[in-house]
This record gives sequence, C-alpha cells and structure tokens, in this order.
Amino acid sequence: MTFLNPIALFGLAAAAIPVLLHLLNLRKLRRIEFSTLTFLKELQRTRIRRLKLRQLLLLVLRTLVVIMLVLAFSRPTLKGTLAGNIGSHAKITAALIIDDSYSMTLDDEQGELLKQAKQMASAVVDLFQEGDEVTLVRFSDVARGAPDIQPTTIRDLSLLRQEIGDIRSTAVHRTAESALRYAAKLLSSSPDFNKEVYLFSDFQRGVFADPSPPTPKEDLFPSDARFFLAPVGEREARNVSVESIAIPMTIFEKNKPFTVNARFRNNSRTGVRDLVVSLFLDGSRVAQRGVDLQSEGTVDVEFSAVPNSVGFIEGFVELEDDDFEHDNRRYFVVQIPERIQVLLIGRPSDTRYLGLALATELSTGATAFDVKEITTPQLSSSNIEQSDVVVLVGSQGLSPTQTGQLASFVRNGHGMVFFPEPSLSPSWFDSAFARPIGTPPMSGIDRGPAPSVNGQGESFMEFDQVDLRHPIFRGMFEDQQLRTPEQSSRAAPRPVRSIESPRVRSAARYALTPQSTPIITLSNGSAFLVEHRVGSGKVLLYAVAPVLEWSDLPRKGLFVPLVHRSVSYVSQHQAPALETLAGDDVLLNSTTRSVVPWTIRDPARIERTYAPSSSGWLQTLRFSDTDQVGVYSVYAHDALLQRFAVNLNPQESKLLRASTKEIDASLRQIGIERSAVRYVQQVQDLVQTVRTSRFGSELWRHFLVAALILALMEMMVARTGKKETLESR
Repeated sequence: MTFLNPIALFGLAAAAIPVLLHLLNLRKLRRIEFSTLTFLKELQRTRIRRLKLRQLLLLVLRTLVVIMLVLAFSRPTLKGTLAGNIGSHAKITAALIIDDSYSMTLDDEQGELLKQAKQMASAVVDLFQEGDEVTLVRFSDVARGAPDIQPTTIRDLSLLRQEIGDIRSTAVHRTAESALRYAAKLLSSSPDFNKEVYLFSDFQRGVFADPSPPTPKEDLFPSDARFFLAPVGEREARNVSVESIAIPMTIFEKNKPFTVNARFRNNSRTGVRDLVVSLFLDGSRVAQRGVDLQSEGTVDVEFSAVPNSVGFIEGFVELEDDDFEHDNRRYFVVQIPERIQVLLIGRPSDTRYLGLALATELSTGATAFDVKEITTPQLSSSNIEQSDVVVLVGSQGLSPTQTGQLASFVRNGHGMVFFPEPSLSPSWFDSAFARPIGTPPMSGIDRGPAPSVNGQGESFMEFDQVDLRHPIFRGMFEDQQLRTPEQSSRAAPRPVRSIESPRVRSAARYALTPQSTPIITLSNGSAFLVEHRVGSGKVLLYAVAPVLEWSDLPRKGLFVPLVHRSVSYVSQHQAPALETLAGDDVLLNSTTRSVVPWTIRDPARIERTYAPSSSGWLQTLRFSDTDQVGVYSVYAHDALLQRFAVNLNPQESKLLRASTKEIDASLRQIGIERSAVRYVQQVQDLVQTVRTSRFGSELWRHFLVAALILALMEMMVARTGKKETLESR
C-alpha cells in the first residue's frame, strides 16, 4: 500500500487525543450522593463495570474515527507504481502516438475521429507534471527505411498542447507496429522508472496489418512499461476503393491503345451493385464501366485507352463517392515518346541494314527515330547519355572504358539492342562485353554448311517458339492473329497472319541465366532473341549478325518492324505502373548534362527547389516529400524531366475495426503482453484508468465510509450511556 498524500499521515498523532481525554477523565473525582453503603456496593457491582466497558468502547471508536479520517486524507492506494518519497513526484517518460491518416477524417455522433483523438490526448497531457518527458508521435512522422531517426521529447506542456492541436490529417499510412517501434527508441534510452505509451487511433484493420515480410518476435519495451489504447469512432463506414492499377508492359505510341487493369475492393460488410467506375486521360473520361461487388470482395476491370498526344500523360481511375472519398481515385503516368534518340555503333558494312530499317517510317504517327551512326572507336568521345537506346553491332574493339560507359548507360535505366558481328569470337564477347555489363555469356556459334551452287543441300534453322504475348509483338500486326511457322500448318477458324521465319545459317548460342527471358527460339533449341535485365535497364540480345551471311532476316518483311519494336521496347526505361505510396521515398534520375537545381511541383501546384547529386553524367535525387496523392512534375529550369504518381496505401482503405485478438497478436509480436495493455474509449475513463495505473486503486472512499460508520456507532453508544445515567439518578 502506498499513499498519494503521505504528509497527512502526521495527523495520526491526533488519534492520541481521545486517549488523553480518557486518562484525564479517570483522574477527575466526581461526588456521588448516596444514602447507604449498601447502595454503593450494589452500584459498584452492577454499574461501574458496564460504565468502564462503555468508556473503553467509546475510546476505541473515537480513536478509530480519527485514524480513518487521517488515512482517508492521505489517499492510500494498492498496487501503485509512482510511490516515491514523501512529497515527491516520480518522473514519467511517455509517448503520445496519434493516428493522423486519412481514415481519421471520418466522423460519428461525437464528431471527427481525429478531433476526438486530439481531445483525449490533451486530457492526458493534464496528468503530466513538470519534469516529465513526453514525445508526440504522429503516424506520418514514422519514416520507412529510416531506423536511425530519433524522436524528440517535449518538456513544455503548453507547447505539447499546441502541437497536438496543430495536427492535421495526411495521406501517409503507417501501421501501429511501426509507430510503436518508433516510440520504443525513446523509452529504451530513458532513465526514468515510469514509462507510458498512449495510442490514439481508429484501430482499423490496416493499422494492425501483418508485416510483409513477417518479422520475428522482439521485446522492444521494458517489462514495466504501461500501454493505453484509445480507439475512437463507433460508426461503420461504407467504402469501396480503387485498390491498385496495373499497366501491362507495352510499347507506348500515339494513337495506339494500351491497357489499364484496375482492381476495386469493397471494404464494407454490405454488397454494392451498379457502381460506376471510370478511366480518365489528361482530365477527359475515356472509358466507363458498371460493376457489382460482394461484401469485402474485389473485382478486376480492364480498360483500354488511346493516347492522342505525346509526352507525359496523366491518368486516373475513379469511382463514385462514398463515405470515405480519399481512396476513390488512383493515379498513373505514362510516357508517349515523340522521338527516340538512337546511337547505332558498328562498322558501316555491319550496320547498313539496321540503318535503313531505323530510317523507315512504318506508319503515320508512329514514333520516329533520330539515329546517329558511329564506329566503335568514336564511342569514347560521343555523348552516350544523350541517347535513349544504343544499338550495338559486335563487341570486338571495345575498350574497358567503353564497356564501362555501356554498362552505366544500361544500369541507369536505358536500353540496348545487341547484334553479333560477322567475325564474332565467343571468348572475346564474354570477357569484353558479357562479364562487365552483366549479360549471359556465349557458349558457342551454331553454323550450317554453306549453300551449294545450285542451292541444293542448304541447311538452316528456323523459328520454333515465339512468345506472342511479349510487348514486342503485341500490336505489331493490327487486327490480325499471329501464329508461328509450327502453327501455320494447322487449320484456323479465322484469318491469321504467320510470322515468316528467316533462314538462319549461323547463330550465337547464349548460356541463359534466371534473369534471361527467351522471346524467340530456333529449331535447334537455342535462343534467337533474348531479353535480359541489367540494373534498371533492358538488353535485347540477337543471335544473328544483321548481314546476309548469317541469315536472310534483313530481306524479310519481319525485319523492319522487329527492329522498330525492339528499339521502342527497350526505350521504355521507366515502368508506367510504378507504385509509389504516400510517404515513400522516390529515387529520381536524369541524364541532363547541365547541373542545375530541380523544381518539383506537387499536386497542390506548390513548387520546391532541390539540388540533385551528380555522379558522372547521371543526376539523382531521393525525394521524400510525398505526403500528397496525385501527380508530381520535375523540372530543370523550364524543361520537364519527369512526372510520377503517388497514391494512397491500400491498407488505409480497410476501415473495419480490428478485433481484440488481432490487436493483441500484433502487439505481442513486438513484446507487448496483454496484461500491460488497457483499453479506454471515453476521456473520463482514460483519465481514471491512467491514475489507477499510476497510483493504484485509491482506498480513501473506503476509509471515509468506515469513519462515518464508526462515528455513528460512537454516537449510538454515547447516547445509550447518557440515557442509562439519567435513569439511574
């Protein structure tokens, strides 16, 4: 047992007053008139003994009344944690964690959820005293991938109240686990004995989502830390969200359709019918559908869009309004190139057919190529960073410096198309090209016999398998179905167009790796065309030299569109459906030679200036101010470098409240046991729960009631004694 007002215990000395009065009364002589000695003896036998017992009982009752009153004023408690020296206050280190995500903008009968959370937090501040250290942690303060950031403590309680009042909702979503990990850094370094953590949130399922990947159980908090969880909000919201957008990899061209796949999720316990969902490009609606969703179900919708302009095109998928509007729209950006800068490297005799193919215009409105032809020795002095794609014929003659240029070019997000030269040496290719750049090595060259004079006895290889789903072939032949030579012999129910295979007399054989994707294979089992990822870029490896000695590919109708599509495909160096979530960092790259500050315009059209870091001809910037959803634009002077989309975390849309079992399991994962957690929902309950946790269960009411009962008993005993005294006279 401890006492919250131990100074009052000095009042126990007052319990001696009834004893002193009793002793003084014993010394006082009273004159009693009596007639005979017989009456005195009778009184002594029958009355004096009862009188003494009554006096002793009154003495005990009066003493207990004084003791009970003194104990009541000293405020005794049971199982308290802040018992200190007399008149002292044990310091407290506390963390106030407030969920400031968009889901806290919902409301119920008591008003906005964030406002309720701030009111409860302010009530807790009133329980702190001078010397206590309090840290205010907003969910949006918790940065992903920044474990070294230390939270700051606040000792000025008035400043703390002001900061709580200034909290506004943001698009940043964080889990309770990440916020508690953030607060654990404060508690682990504090020397104070008393540690408290307060969590104010709507306790939606997304706040207690399982970490991905799963993390091992950890003990982050001291065993004596106390946790107060204050869930706000009672009303269940009706909500359907645009959960994700995926754009299949394709070659983006003006007036050529591309596909947008959107997933919609019903986060409510009731179904939805005839929900209107729409696709917008540059602010104009280009597609619309009606969908039905079951309770807590999902539906996938495929949209088709045709861009009618070039450059960076903004788009979004939108659905009808509901109770939670922040997740009704999801953004994306695609880039439609107007011209592609191509650097063609090789001997003129080897690059002749490639140059003619790149100079050919396939159709009106198709992406054009600006081709610059150089030889291998000229590569060192060329501005390779100004190109979008490098088409390289042969690896012989490449110096280590030139190979390093090509490797950096590809790893930083650009594309390369490689053709072997006629005088190919596999060992030279491996040492001078494959190993430094990171492409598959070459295991040899498959050669067929030279044709005879009359053309008899010629041996060659043909296409065997063609991945028609690859973006290179998607849309190559409009309104026609494709088939391989093997499929050409089969009857088809509708007109199809066969991919005419060239006759391949010689072909390089690549030793493919798990990072390699064969697109076309030959009849001998080797790959004719291989895609390989290197860093952020792509490399397409052809197995034949672009000359007639190796194959008749340059004479086939497939050659020009295949070269065009290959160059266009590897030029798409930025994934169009890059999923950047609010609060995440974005790594921005640029190969502009001028080193100037970048201006980034956020969705609210507020511009801020940043200084990118330079490494050679590559400039990079890690951008972290992504607390708004929408499209951001990056400028160097007035030139637009890039646009990217930031969206709301899908976990923020899971508004249904997590069960106590789910919450306890999540807390147990970081070492918080159920016995250390207290749930409160009202301000009054929170204040009382905190006081009880700090000081234990106060007993002053019980002692006061006991004092009143004893006083009543004393009055009854004293009144009975007076009555008997009067009757005896």
